[in-house]
Amino acid sequence: MSEELKGQEATPESNEQSAQTTESEESVDYKSLYLEEVGNAKKLRKRAQDSELTISEFKKNQETDKVRQLKEQEKFKELSENLQSQLDQVTPYKEKWESYESSRRENLLSKLPKEDRESLAQESLKTLEYIADKLSKDAPSSPAPITGATRNIADVPENPFDGKLDKQGIQKNWDDILNQYTEQHNKKTSLK
Repeated sequence: MSEELKGQEATPESNEQSAQTTESEESVDYKSLYLEEVGNAKKLRKRAQDSELTISEFKKNQETDKVRQLKEQEKFKELSENLQSQLDQVTPYKEKWESYESSRRENLLSKLPKEDRESLAQESLKTLEYIADKLSKDAPSSPAPITGATRNIADVPENPFDGKLDKQGIQKNWDDILNQYTEQHNKKTSLK
């Protein structure tokens, strides 16, 4: 019986707890929860980066210890083979980098004025990229010509003052009207 009473007493409390959880769900501050999760993610990312850094330092130390031990034990042949295998792994990347660097350097130098190329040839790639970028932004670029395209000129009648154009139309197209009259005048003078 005492167990039944305890079970019945627990039931009203659980009902109160469920009522309280629905109230608290409505008043949950999702922004603070989100910011808490973001902070937690940043901490975890920092820990992972620190762990990776520690592992890489450990591996480097392990390699240097191995080399030191081989030197102490005078196992130069094994040490030489080890270093040669590392060199063989790195050599193709070195060649690729050198070819990339020289082609990139030539490309950037070709964008620079001829008089500056010699003086800037020994600069680093970052410096050359910065200078070439600055010069390309500063240089005005003219639009590429389009074959068969004409300029956008409003059609001006032969005699704009004959009443076909109103006063606003004449003011709007005044430059075109003047150009038309100067062309006509130039044609007449060239015929004489």
